[in-house]
Amino acid sequence: MNRKNIVRLCGMFLGVSLLAGCAKTPEDSVIKLKGEAAQAGYEEAETSGQTLRELVEAPEHYESETKDVTGKLRVITDAKVEIPEAKGAGVIAVSQHPFGQEEIDRITEALFGDAQIYDYYSYTERTKADCMARIEELEAYVAAGNLDPYNEGMEADGNYVFDIYGAIEQAKREYENAPEEASPEKVHPQYGLEVGTGMGEKEVQEDSFSGIAQMSDGRLYQYEIFSYGPVPMGVQMKRLADTEHVSLEQPEWSTYESAKNTGLPYPEEEDLKEDIGISLEEACGMADEKASALGFSDMDLVSWDYAIQSKAGDLGPEGFMLGSQNRGGYLLHYARCLDGVPVTYTIEEGGAYEDIEGVTETWSYERLDFYVTKEGIDRLELRNQYDIGEVRTEHAKLLPFSDIMEIYEKMMQIQNGDVLNYEDSRTYRIDRITLGYSRIYEPSTDNRQGVLVPVWDFFGSFEAPGRETYKEPNQSFLTINAADGSVINRSLGY
Repeated sequence: MNRKNIVRLCGMFLGVSLLAGCAKTPEDSVIKLKGEAAQAGYEEAETSGQTLRELVEAPEHYESETKDVTGKLRVITDAKVEIPEAKGAGVIAVSQHPFGQEEIDRITEALFGDAQIYDYYSYTERTKADCMARIEELEAYVAAGNLDPYNEGMEADGNYVFDIYGAIEQAKREYENAPEEASPEKVHPQYGLEVGTGMGEKEVQEDSFSGIAQMSDGRLYQYEIFSYGPVPMGVQMKRLADTEHVSLEQPEWSTYESAKNTGLPYPEEEDLKEDIGISLEEACGMADEKASALGFSDMDLVSWDYAIQSKAGDLGPEGFMLGSQNRGGYLLHYARCLDGVPVTYTIEEGGAYEDIEGVTETWSYERLDFYVTKEGIDRLELRNQYDIGEVRTEHAKLLPFSDIMEIYEKMMQIQNGDVLNYEDSRTYRIDRITLGYSRIYEPSTDNRQGVLVPVWDFFGSFEAPGRETYKEPNQSFLTINAADGSVINRSLGY
């Protein structure tokens, strides 16, 4: 990564649209561009060495206010306009990277080197002694009158979420089939392995693999690979607790932003930074090294947040306090950066169906996320690696910024008008506008190929009477194709 750009890039929380429809102009707001029409027809721009900001004649800051005829739906824009310092943005073909055994072997080597890898189920299978210890633990809770030992609360019907009596019966049944001693089985990560799933049962994992990687220094990682529907390529690595016997329940990560929205106490930022113990730049260095090992030379940091790892059952009324069970780190989102223009990161995974009866196989977006602590990469998630193909248009002719703003101001009203059916009023406050790439495709024509196109995204928050202000840094309230003005539904991918 170019270190002088870390602070600037890390501050770019790129967002996602939850909106439907695909409009070419404000006057023709319901026309959808699909198939070849959505991926072709981009003109070359006469750049003359101009920057993107100069080409589209965009200001550094933009302000406006619009409202519907009732005055109850308002959109207040007071936003920084973020544009890459590039000479242009193109239209670039992308396709799904193959995910066969050769690729699985390459990724396994990049993540774990010469680590010993075991079948997850045999490694974590409880012995008779483990099952008996579990039974005795749960029965001790019951004897003490504690029927909710993990603080999971009660259902609406008054029953506890955690059924302790059911858990005891399950542990007793498991005891009957449990081995006297654990027998972890070394395996080669691949699809099609037959594994034991407990209670004496076995199954063949046709499109998935679950293993435990034991590193030379003793660290343990859970390793998952999988393929299904919109995710033809899925890889996950997460560090497990350093215990003698790996528990099936491991502490989970949540973002600092989401922790603050739980209503539970959470650490102050300075306390969290002290607990993390490394700088953002140092965390990026670790993630850069792993991204490079995976072969992603054109990926860079585009969004980040502090993160807190906590064991849900141990939160209780104290919330996200730091301690033996809870610790801090960074969540780093990486994305392609092509000739200085990044792919916009969003929380939207894509791959949705246009209607409830959709049967066409869909395709989610490419992802590469890291959770990093002072001890290294704690968790990695990779989805749907792209192969970058031909440049269809080197410098696409983009609409003037003023035209985009005209579309934005009309479409924010059109696409959100139905909220007044269940809210008395709503006010959107847009504080950031960005230009970057997004992938579009036509699932009914080709569900594993598409193009990267330049788009505008609009970020901020909204407020309505009787509810908390909603703000998710990585959610865009509208995505507009910068070349033709069509509105892109990020959930669908076109």
